[in-house]
This record gives sequence, structure tokens and C-alpha cells, in this order.
Amino acid sequence: MEILAPAGSRESLESAWAAGADAVYLGFSAYSARAGAGNFNEDELRDAIAYAHLRHMRVYVTVNTLVKNAELEGVEKLLRLLSNLRADGILVQDAGILRLIRSRFPELRVHASTQMAIHNAAGVRWCARKGMSRVVLARECSLEEIRLCVREGLEIEVFVHGAQCVAVSGMCLFSGMAGGRSGNRGRCAQPCRMEYRFRGKPGAWLSPRDLCLREDLAALRGAGVASLKIEGRLKRPEYVAVVTDSYRRAADAPEDLSLFPAGVFRPRALSTGYHRAAAGPESRRGQDAARNDAEAERDALRQIFNRGGFMRGYAFGCEDAGVIQPAGVNHQGVGLGIVEDVTGSLARVRVKRTLHDGDGLRFLRPAGEEEKRDREGTDLTYAGREVPLGGIATVRLREGVRVRKGDRVFRLTDAAQLAAAKKMTGKKIPIRLYLRAMPGEALLLRATDGENEAEVSGETVPAAEKRAVTEEELTKNLGRTGKTAFEPTEIRAETGHAFVPASAVNAIRRKALEELEQKRIRAFEKALPPAGKTGAGDSEAEDPAAVARRNACRLTGPDGFPTVTVRTGEQAEAARAMGLRVAWDPEDFRPAMLKKLLGKMEPGDWLRLPEVCEEGTLEMLRSWTETNADRLGGVVIGSLGQLGLSWPVPIGAGDGIPVMNREAAALLREEGCVFATASPELTGEELRELLSTEESGLPILVPVYGRTQLMLLHHCPARTALGLKEGHAACAMCDAGEEGSLRGEALEDRHGYRFPLLRRRLPEGCMVRLMNTLPTDWMDKRIPAIRTVCLTEEDRERTEEILTCLREGRRTAGETTRGHWKRPVE
Repeated sequence: MEILAPAGSRESLESAWAAGADAVYLGFSAYSARAGAGNFNEDELRDAIAYAHLRHMRVYVTVNTLVKNAELEGVEKLLRLLSNLRADGILVQDAGILRLIRSRFPELRVHASTQMAIHNAAGVRWCARKGMSRVVLARECSLEEIRLCVREGLEIEVFVHGAQCVAVSGMCLFSGMAGGRSGNRGRCAQPCRMEYRFRGKPGAWLSPRDLCLREDLAALRGAGVASLKIEGRLKRPEYVAVVTDSYRRAADAPEDLSLFPAGVFRPRALSTGYHRAAAGPESRRGQDAARNDAEAERDALRQIFNRGGFMRGYAFGCEDAGVIQPAGVNHQGVGLGIVEDVTGSLARVRVKRTLHDGDGLRFLRPAGEEEKRDREGTDLTYAGREVPLGGIATVRLREGVRVRKGDRVFRLTDAAQLAAAKKMTGKKIPIRLYLRAMPGEALLLRATDGENEAEVSGETVPAAEKRAVTEEELTKNLGRTGKTAFEPTEIRAETGHAFVPASAVNAIRRKALEELEQKRIRAFEKALPPAGKTGAGDSEAEDPAAVARRNACRLTGPDGFPTVTVRTGEQAEAARAMGLRVAWDPEDFRPAMLKKLLGKMEPGDWLRLPEVCEEGTLEMLRSWTETNADRLGGVVIGSLGQLGLSWPVPIGAGDGIPVMNREAAALLREEGCVFATASPELTGEELRELLSTEESGLPILVPVYGRTQLMLLHHCPARTALGLKEGHAACAMCDAGEEGSLRGEALEDRHGYRFPLLRRRLPEGCMVRLMNTLPTDWMDKRIPAIRTVCLTEEDRERTEEILTCLREGRRTAGETTRGHWKRPVE
């Protein structure tokens, strides 16, 4: 399995190599989903790719943001640059960028970014058909879903360590709506890491723990995962070094000698399966050593960074309270000790780990004390002699700092760990050198790495007039490869009474190594597998263009498109009374509830599919659609991956596939969609520009009223607040109307704004929709598009008011927001 490390800067790139990464992912200075990372300009990118390819390390470049029409020209220039630089893969979210690549740069290998929200086998199948080479799966996939995805034949990449987005990636609008910094355009301001109130209790209810799957590599290998991705392009180079090194060693260790044998890293398993009754004394000593190694490794990973401890992620069954850490959002460090006494400006701490000069410390009140200032703690840097485990450390306090006896002490940074990470260097490339220096012949140097060879010649070698150079002297000079990537393991020199100055040896060595570098780079780039071919893996699928033609024939003009999205029968009745087409967005997608829904539907109604669901659920929905095809006007697909199935009714692209540019709309038309939905992050002017573009030939729907879904959550805040860590799929609290269920709940921010929480029940459990605090209202705006209204919890009377305003082209009464109409996102 490939170890894939983040490289937010040149220093991190070098740290990744030093720690043993097989590949890195990095961003250009534009169109990258981590715009806050250092990223690389054109010259830096060229140098970075050459640096990596010389060392046979692959480079994947993130072009994984949504782009506006006006930015397409810049994106095309970047893609041309990446093609020329022979980047090993391009990570993509935007359907428009995908279309640009496949039509104009077919030689580029495309990876579906996790921002594309590919979460099941159907999605991977569609990626194969579009010529992609790899899929970075959504973080919400279970291990079984990962296995199903692997069977589709593409390389599958999964996140194994680091920070996690709480929302389904690529489907978060919170940052853009709250502050104008779009997460889909690389500018996320992380409103998820802020404090909210849930049922009056403050906490970071949207802040997940960091992921750590180091113990689960064997299971991922067994599932067929091709690449293990470490998060952290915004992290320091030392973080990249420590984490990459840990996963490198774990991946290389034989399974029976792994630092994390089954059960060592799992507290419950420690008492249930690890000890063997037949184990002898030597075996037990080996097990004890493994435990000690595992504990030390765990500490090292937690020390470099952890947010509320680690979790094993959705792939390995983490749910609700096991995912979220509401007590805090920052690096927690590791426990160091307790304050035993405070005298003046000196605090005495008994340490349970070795304390080093320069360690960063945090003092916290005892657990259970809830004053906010105390929860945030006090940070200090220790200055003094090293204190061994069990010793007493005397920490000098800054003026004004209050520390009490009994306070807990955590170490945030370990000076020794950081120093060791900085000193880490990668292995140099072993080469063999042969120099021939004979009088009357050109100076000749041959260099080889075993696969590639460079042979260069210099000036004619003169005979020595006095003292001749010796073979030993030539060998010594040749071995001075300095800061190059090479290290000679064998040097031979042949001479005979020749005069060869050291400058000539240095010059020919430099020339030979430069030539060997280029040959080694070119050979590595030629070995890269070819890009995928459009249409691969989908020979039985119907031609999307034919699907589009057939679907268009089934529609009866603009009235055939859904105008009102509803969740209740009252809303549907009000819409039909005004002659408007309905699309159902039901709360519950379980088979029994779909059967009840069918009784409320009328011929021509549409069904909105959930943005995210398991493969089995998607197949069930397709079968249900086929059974009821004569009744349905069509289905609104929720994500690009749902194009991986052939639908027996007209399909339109919903807001889970936000369209910002003409190329994205064109791709959806080619895929058989009869309409697309404009991104809510476009301004009115940008929207008009998109709508004025005729190249796509696809009708665009524009939601002009409704609460915007800001996040789609895989955890339930209600279950999290109750401390529940399992039973998510079988939960029936909302069905039974139990106290403590999610119904009617909201998150409240520090300004008092309430963000409603709506459940979306699937057979595999609930997703939770975090909605905007106010509905967006553009109903008085002149927009040359199909105008739609999205209803959520409105009653019959309010629905009629809204739809009357839609017909009359005026704003609704009550408090609403203009969204991004005049406020562009970064």
C-alpha cells in the first residue's frame, strides 16, 4: 500500500521523503482545497516535482475546488502546466474541470477528490467510465463499502490519519454562508470548530476527533486499499515527518511482528483476545514488548497532534459520541502530571513522562470544573533541566498566571520529538562511479544507479610533468557528492601518470550526476501507468446521450421540471393547487416509508435522492424507481456518483452537484441529465453569466427560496449529547418521539442564531442536515432560469404565502437572507 503524505510546503515535502512516503499531495497557489497551506507557485512546483521524481516519489496535485466561469481559462493554463511537468495525478472535485481534462488533456491521470463525495461502488463505476484512475473515498464509508468499491477495479485511496471534516466533504456550505470563505473553494474558516449550544449546553458539537487507523492497516490491506492518505497540508513539517514515519514502519512490518498486533491498540480487546492460554514465558515477554512499543507509538502520534484523542473513523464503526469531542477543538497533547504545590511564581509538578527543556505545557483545572477560561487553560514553555519520569519539575510561571494545586498538566510539544523530526533525513540514492583518466584521452566518468547510466567526458587528460594523481585521490574526490541526492557505494578510478586537477574531477562529477538525475527522472515518469480511458469499465451502460434524448422526450416542456421541493403532504397539496410540479424530499428512505410515500405522490411527481447512501440503499432506490417508473416524473440525483447507475426515468442534477461553470453543466448534459442546479455560492451577476452561456445547452434550476443545507452530518448531535457510541443504524428515538431525540432541535451559535437540524433516515441509519438559520429569498429577482422553491418545515398556510410570492415575483414577509446575491465567496 502506498503511504501518501501531505506537503503544504517545500519543508514538508522534504520531511515526507525523509520519513519514507511513497507519494505526496500538494497544491498549486490557486484552485486548491487548502488555500491556507503554503502551496507552490509555478517555479516551486516544477522544482518540487523534479525533487520527488528524482527520488521516485509520486506527486499528486490538488485542483479540487469549484471554479467559476471566469476562472476556466486560468484552470486550463494550470492543467497545461501540470501536463508539461508530468504530475502523477490531478485531484478533482468540479465536474467542469473533469470535462476539461478528459477533452483537452487526456494524458493526465485524474483522481476523484474526497470533495467529489464518491461513497459507493456505483460512484467508483462512474469514475471509471469517465477515465479516472483513482478515487479518494468519502470518509463516511464503512469497511464493507470500501471492499465493494475496490471490486470496481480503480485504485482506492482512504484517509487514515489526521483531522476530519465533520460534514460530507464537498457538501459543506457553512463557511461560505457564515463568512464568505467557501470550503468548496479552499477557504474554509472552520465554523465547525466553534462553540455552539445544543439544548442549552455549550460545546464543540461539530468538531470530530482526529483519525488514527495505524492499527487497522492489515484490514485495509485485506480490503484492497491502494493508498493510505495522511491529512495535514496545514500542519508543520515535523508533524509530516513523525506521522509518515510511523505509518511507513507499520506498513512495512510483517503482520505477525507489527507494533500493533490485533488487540494491542484496542482497550476492549486487551482483556478479551490478546493473551493466549498456551503462550509461554518468551511469548508473554514478546507480547509485553509489543504493548510497550504500541504505547510509545501511540504517545508519539498523540504528542505531535491530536484533537480530543483519536478515533478509528466510520470505516471501523465509530459513531456519534465516539466521533465528536465537544470539550475542545485544539491540540490536546499528552498528560504530563499534576501540580503538587505552588509557591509564588513556581509550580512543582510530578511528571509521569520525561520532561525536556523547551517543552510546551498547558495547565488545566481538574476535570469537571466548567469555567470557560479554565477549560482553555494556560500555556507555558518549560525552561530548565531535564526531569525523568517520576521526578519533580519546577516550572516558573509568568506574571499574572494563576495555577493551583491539583491542576492537570499536559505537554503540547515535545522539544526532543521535534528536534528528532527535524534531523530526519531520507536515504540517498546508491550509485556506482567509474572514472578513467589516461594521458591523451578525454576524461571519462560513468555513473549508474543500477537502472540508468550517465556517461560524460571532459577535456583531454595531460600527462603529469611532476607528480601524477593517484587512484586513491581520484576516488576520494569523486565521493564528495555533498548535498546531492546520491551516495556512491562503489567508486573505481583508473589512471596512469596523469595530471587531473580536483576542479576537473568536481566539474565532471557535477555534470555526470546532473545527467543521471535527468535520466532517472525521465525513466520514472515513463513508468507511470497511462491515464484511464473514457468509457472504461462500463461497456454495458447505455449511452448517456441516448438517455438524455429519451428523457427529454418524456418531459412536457418547462412544466415538466420540479418547481417545488416538499417534505410533507400539506406542502405538496398547496403546490399542486397552484399548478406547480412537485419533487419529494422525504425524511425517511426506508422501504416501508417509501411505500407510504407512494400513496401521497401523483403522476409526474419527482423524487430527490439522498446525497449519500450505501450501495445497497442506492440499488434499492433504483429498483423502487423502476417499479414505479410510470408514476414518476423523474429523479433528482444527489451526487455525481449516482450517475454510475442507469435510471429508468428522467434524471436531473440536484444541489448535491453544484454547478458553477458551463463545463460542469455540459458534462451533466452529456451524462443524460435534463437539468442542473446552480451553486448557491454564486452571486446574482455570476449566476447571470452562467445562465447566459449557451455552450452547455442544459436548463439550469435556481432555488429562489428556502433554507440552504449548510452541512450533511454523519453523526447525530442528539445521540452525541447522550454519550451514545453505538447503535446508530438501529436508533428509533425519533420514530418513537422519545425525549432526547433530534426532532425540533437546533444548534445555537454565540450570537443566538439557531440552525435547525433535520434528519434524513436511511436503511443504514440517519444522516443529519444542518440548515441555515434563515431562508434565502431571491423571489423578487429577475433570473432567466427555472425558478424553484425548497420547503422544509413550513405548514400549509406558510407554504401558500411563499408560493403566492413566487407567482407574483416578490419577497416573502418575515426575516430572510439574500445569501450570496451581492456577496461573492472567496
